[in-house]
Amino acid sequence: MPAKLFLLRHGETHSNVAQIYQGHGDSPLTENGLLMTEELAAYLKDECFAGIYCSDLCRGQETAKIVSQYHAVCPTVMPDLRERNYGIWEDMAFDEIEKQFPKQYQIWLNDPVHAIIPAAEPLPDLQRRAILAIKHILEQHPAPADNVCVVGHGGINRTILFHFMGLDLNNFWKIRQSNCCINIIEFGVRPVVALINNTCHIKQAAVDKIPVY
Repeated sequence: MPAKLFLLRHGETHSNVAQIYQGHGDSPLTENGLLMTEELAAYLKDECFAGIYCSDLCRGQETAKIVSQYHAVCPTVMPDLRERNYGIWEDMAFDEIEKQFPKQYQIWLNDPVHAIIPAAEPLPDLQRRAILAIKHILEQHPAPADNVCVVGHGGINRTILFHFMGLDLNNFWKIRQSNCCINIIEFGVRPVVALINNTCHIKQAAVDKIPVY
């Protein structure tokens, strides 16, 4: 079991700026997103990562590639680290979803586990997929001195954190996952979530104004 798992969110994308649900969509990083990711990479340059993992979506791969420039390992792409599939909400703007699906949208905000989004991946299924991917990663790094890095997404990161914190998925909106944030899970006698949504290294954007979806 590694010493620490650094769980990151990708840099700002064009869909983030436009406040559009991305899901499995492949919106690339903005110029500002690239600058933010360079800041993230510089902040983590003195960490020793035995492995760096990311989803197969371009925003995850772009972020992982920039982070890896200071390390001796190349990113490993894992499709199971993809963001949630948001079904017919993908590529739709937040306000458009609220207008077209007012009832479902309110359930999504207040009772996310039971929100029915047509053709979307259920939240419990997303968490199961995420944790299986994390368990596979941890198995690749049994040395207790190792640290590993995972570049994820806002939704899937929340499900991973809630798993290790023992929290229900209906807490989905109770934590923020800003672009280029750092979360840390420490492994000792038991897993401990030691850091959530650290953005102190980001100077390129008003992080709290970046969409959280």
